[in-house]
Amino acid sequence: MSVANLKAFLSKADADADLRQKLHAATGMDDIVDLAAAHGHSVDKASVLRAHGEALSGASDHQLKAINSWGDALMHCFGATEEE
Repeated sequence: MSVANLKAFLSKADADADLRQKLHAATGMDDIVDLAAAHGHSVDKASVLRAHGEALSGASDHQLKAINSWGDALMHCFGATEEE
């Protein structure tokens, strides 16, 4: 898995309200990996977590407090909007 695959999946989620809702409802990394696979994107937990950690390391406390799910966190980290 490359970060490019993850970004492509999140870009798709950003443009698709139904997919974005499913991503926001993800309760863990397995849900995200399965959801990405169901939409044609090959991602693995280790790479997602590594990229996720790197992206979150620069977030402000205010930004981190606004994150309520794995999906929210990934969308925030990789620049996808949270607007419906």
